[in-house]
Amino acid sequence: MKEKIAGRLREVANDEWKLGLTEAQIGQFIIFAELLVEWNQKFNLTRLTSPDQIADGHFLDSLAVLHAVKLRQGGHVIDVGTGAGLPGIALKIARPDLMITLLDSTAKKLLFCDEVIGRLGLDGIRTLNGRAEETAKLPQHNGSYEFVTARAVAPLDRLLGWCAPFVNVGGLIIAFKGSSVNEELATGVPAAKRLRLNLGKPIPIVIPGMEPQTGRYIVTARRDTPLSPLASRMPGGERAPREPGRRQTRLEK
Repeated sequence: MKEKIAGRLREVANDEWKLGLTEAQIGQFIIFAELLVEWNQKFNLTRLTSPDQIADGHFLDSLAVLHAVKLRQGGHVIDVGTGAGLPGIALKIARPDLMITLLDSTAKKLLFCDEVIGRLGLDGIRTLNGRAEETAKLPQHNGSYEFVTARAVAPLDRLLGWCAPFVNVGGLIIAFKGSSVNEELATGVPAAKRLRLNLGKPIPIVIPGMEPQTGRYIVTARRDTPLSPLASRMPGGERAPREPGRRQTRLEK
């Protein structure tokens, strides 16, 4: 596993995408992978567990954000529905300057994320237990992030409604989507308009040397104007907001 993951990161992240990962950072990715396989035997964290799948389907898929989108130095990121810490922890390893919050409604997944954070000695990253649509209403999170990432969370129209309240003016929502991206855009475009977001064209995720390609895309939505409180309400009603349980906090002030 070590050789395969290290080789793919050097070949794609460094040689092709010029991300400049050090050997120490590559070593952190290897520990991350080992913990993922170990914990997956107890918890259902992922169905991708082979070295190839972890290297390409998890790590490089997550790092594709850094190849496709410019993230400001020291930018504040919230990873909505982080699951096993993807892309959030992968971004933190590759870009230690980013200040990252990992949000998920499933506590056991955040236990895993906390273990990875501790084992890798990562600072400027925290886990937060809660539902996106409720957490975004809280003053300390509403409009507090420059970047919102979401990977395999929900259809685009619903996802934009959950993520829009988190992002500040000038900020960016970064959504990972699959081969149905064009169908999702049919409802995503009007949702973005209602939420006052400027939706970008889908950016294909192309991972050199991966066969077949995943058919995955990055869709961005930029906030250029403030969000109206009524615009973020999803049809069908919502649960009353509650204070989400806050887990280990390592975010620097």
